Amino acid sequence: MNNQNIRHALSKIAWAYLLILLNFRINDLDLLPNWAGYLLIFLAIGQLSGELRNLPLLKPFCILLGIAAGVDWLALPLSGAELTGRFFLLSALVACVALYFHFQLLTDLALLADGPGNAPVLARRLRVCRNIDAVLQIAVALLSILPLPAEEAWVQLPAVLLLLFWLGTRVVIAVSLFVLRGFFPPEGTEDT
Repeated sequence: MNNQNIRHALSKIAWAYLLILLNFRINDLDLLPNWAGYLLIFLAIGQLSGELRNLPLLKPFCILLGIAAGVDWLALPLSGAELTGRFFLLSALVACVALYFHFQLLTDLALLADGPGNAPVLARRLRVCRNIDAVLQIAVALLSILPLPAEEAWVQLPAVLLLLFWLGTRVVIAVSLFVLRGFFPPEGTEDT
């Protein structure tokens, strides 16, 4: 596979992480929908399938997450609430699939970063962020289902700090993916 295809696929995944990370809403309509991020990842998986042998196994999970995000995106302006949030088991299933999907995607991308002539330090950073992201996803999910008094200050401050740390981790992941893209220059600019 040529560097241009890898670079293009990594750009899609990095932008997808930003789409999934950022929520910009006007009257309950998310202008940066998560389903678009999953669509970009789905397209990138197809491009990287020759480079990373196990990556195509994530396609069904990407489709499921994209459909769930699309349904929630449509349901929010129409009914005022996300559909998956109304059903505990469906919400738990989507959360588990998202946890596995992002963990495995970042594992595969770290393998790409470990490739010859690439950045083992960047691969290590992706693996550390992957682990932190997984732990924080579980912590945020537990905070959302535990019956804690939300108006208490002792609950609000740790929850806000946890969310900020998770946001920072996701930003580091997106930036690392843009940096990884730089290790695959276009074909005409490679050093000989």
